[in-house]
Amino acid sequence: RPVWLMNPDVASRVLPLRRMFDSVIFDEASQMPVEHALPALYRGEVLVVSGDEKQMPPTSFFSSKVENDEADVVDEDEPEDGATDAEREAQIDTWNRRDIKDCPDLLHLAREMLPKAMLEIHYRSAYRELIDFSNASFYGSRLNVPVQHPREKIREARPIEFEFIGGRYDNQSNPAEAKRVSDILQSIWRKPGERPSIGVVTFNRKQADLIADVLEETAEGDPAFRQTLVAERERVDHGEDMSFFVKNVENVQGDERDIIIFSTTFGRNEAGAFRRFFGVLGQTGGERRLNVAVTRARRKILVVSSMPIGAISDMLITQRAATTPRDYLQAYLEYARALSAGEFDGVNALLSRVAGGRGAAVTGHAAERDGFSDAVANFIQDLGWETQTIDGSSAFGMDLAIIDPNTGLYGIGIECDAPRHKMLEQARAREIWRPRVLTGTFPRLHRVSSKGWYHNPLEEQRALKDAIELALGRRERQ
Repeated sequence: RPVWLMNPDVASRVLPLRRMFDSVIFDEASQMPVEHALPALYRGEVLVVSGDEKQMPPTSFFSSKVENDEADVVDEDEPEDGATDAEREAQIDTWNRRDIKDCPDLLHLAREMLPKAMLEIHYRSAYRELIDFSNASFYGSRLNVPVQHPREKIREARPIEFEFIGGRYDNQSNPAEAKRVSDILQSIWRKPGERPSIGVVTFNRKQADLIADVLEETAEGDPAFRQTLVAERERVDHGEDMSFFVKNVENVQGDERDIIIFSTTFGRNEAGAFRRFFGVLGQTGGERRLNVAVTRARRKILVVSSMPIGAISDMLITQRAATTPRDYLQAYLEYARALSAGEFDGVNALLSRVAGGRGAAVTGHAAERDGFSDAVANFIQDLGWETQTIDGSSAFGMDLAIIDPNTGLYGIGIECDAPRHKMLEQARAREIWRPRVLTGTFPRLHRVSSKGWYHNPLEEQRALKDAIELALGRRERQ
């Protein structure tokens, strides 16, 4: 099966104008203008279009320049502090017209013309908290996430860390945040052992340039840091580009790294005023760019911020739902702050709110149990173990789980009869795929049969007791 990998411009230049492939596959189709896609479409019998309408619209990616020049235009055209309301409105109108102009893309065309299917499994994140906000805000809590961790592990690992710097926003950049990003990188790269891949994301282009300059200045006075910086900029893991980068939000779609460091850039100016103008994140489509940015991390997000969260929008102090880009920006920063502080009740309430009351798949979220699962839970508790119900609405939910006191992680997951999620209708998915995916969270899975529990209760209970003892390496607690 020979595979040709190229962008549409190259396809138009080098391939004969005839049908020569069995299939043409477009990835990141939300960024593909229809007029760029047509020549490649003509060269295949079958078309597969993959994309996310909740991510970024077309940009100048397919222009002759590698970098996105539109980010420069946006940053440079940002109204100055003394701009009048009319000038600010004119800038917003300009942004809105640009977004409308960008709307016609291949993904929207394909959604109207082709059969649709949603990919409902999220594998990237080592902690579900890295995707929970986007899942609740943009995907209707429809993403199923295999990985699960007890709350104490989340409190210890802090997959999202929020640090308020309070730096001044001057000349569309924030020197204090740039310095803090450099300090964080030095700290991470000094640690022994395998280095995580890292990317830095800023909320405008000038801050990205400033951070790049600060890193160069740091490298000049620290040879070890320079050596690491050079090596990380050229990093390739198993043939995949995992190089260190500093980019603004316009240019990170498609990237992923172990750790993402955010410099949120905006803050109070020298006069102490905080302007609610956030460049691309505050304009039409800004929530899509935010969604792209906050889903790039595999293991950890570090947020370095100078933005007074309460002043970004009025959503948090009202009862209304998130509707504008500023609402989502405020909600995410509050989510990051609360999760970093271990305020799980506040996190759950915020996720439910941005999800429109639908609820969200969050660590420790308990679904309603039926009489059978209650009976099993009571039996386990009589043995001396505490149980949890995990994300009962998900394909990877678990009726009962027990934390291994030796590790603080889940030691065993217990199903009361076979799972009944719609994604598990086929036996292969239910009995082979799902258990294999869940091994990263539950070292052992055990299924309790309701039929056996009713007709042969002693035998079923003995099997459950033995499974728990085997998984946790000890007899029942006294």
